[in-house]
Amino acid sequence: RYAISRKIGYKWLGRYREFGPEGLHDLPRAPLNHGRATAADLVERIVALKEAHPAWGPKKIIGRLKREAPSHPWPAISTAGEILKRHGLVGRRRGRWRAVGNGPWPDAQRPNAVWTGDHKGWFRTRDGWRCEPLTVLDAWSRYLLALEATGSTADEEAWPVFERLFEEHGL
Repeated sequence: RYAISRKIGYKWLGRYREFGPEGLHDLPRAPLNHGRATAADLVERIVALKEAHPAWGPKKIIGRLKREAPSHPWPAISTAGEILKRHGLVGRRRGRWRAVGNGPWPDAQRPNAVWTGDHKGWFRTRDGWRCEPLTVLDAWSRYLLALEATGSTADEEAWPVFERLFEEHGL
């Protein structure tokens, strides 16, 4: 008559009798418990140690707990981190510094029309000299015109390289 099975009918009737009209709404499908959840006593110990030592992270906390009871099966460091996050005991990590780009690549219409010059970041050589590599590229073909070791990023160091390139390749 209602195009449902007897079992389903009794299920909804039982819910209505137990909860009233609110019982006719769908129940959440999420499981009520998690079989592999970290035991509450372990969570309490991790949280207590973090509260006692606010500067400690999950790695140090688990290390300390493993030293105190090495035979105990402690959770992974990542699990301890998630526990601390759930309890609001850790902040977000600072993002890694990333170099900002210099904008889009120059729009060159033909070879030798636009050159780009860039210092790639300094390093020390074995004899202690500070080396600032200077690269000069043709923007159209990306052909490397020069890779020169200069002592600084000053114009006085770069101009001789550009003058030599202008003589070799034209201006």
